[in-house]
Amino acid sequence: MGEGEQTSRDIGIPTAINRARDLIEDDPSAPLTLAELADACGLSHFQFLRAFTKATGLTPHAYLLQRRIHEARRLIATGTPLAEAAFASGFADQSHMTRLFVRNFGVSPGVYAAAAG
Repeated sequence: MGEGEQTSRDIGIPTAINRARDLIEDDPSAPLTLAELADACGLSHFQFLRAFTKATGLTPHAYLLQRRIHEARRLIATGTPLAEAAFASGFADQSHMTRLFVRNFGVSPGVYAAAAG
């Protein structure tokens, strides 16, 4: 695909917001701040927050957590120990990952790991 061409994923999403989304997607475990994402987009914090939420349906923080929990699930499915999966996904600790995992998938990471293994 040539430069300037859009995929179906990108249609209707401003280029600046795609840049921020790509930063999150490239490394969900990175400790990105709202200020860093807004600066990368060339927008004020408020403009960025509003534009990102409008474009994706999620706040930047919620989007980042969603990406992290999906990364944790992928790691757990490959047999990565839970504490290691939490750390590698960018969570502060295993209990934070567990709370979000249960909220998103309805089962604990341990139950998921047992079913996946």
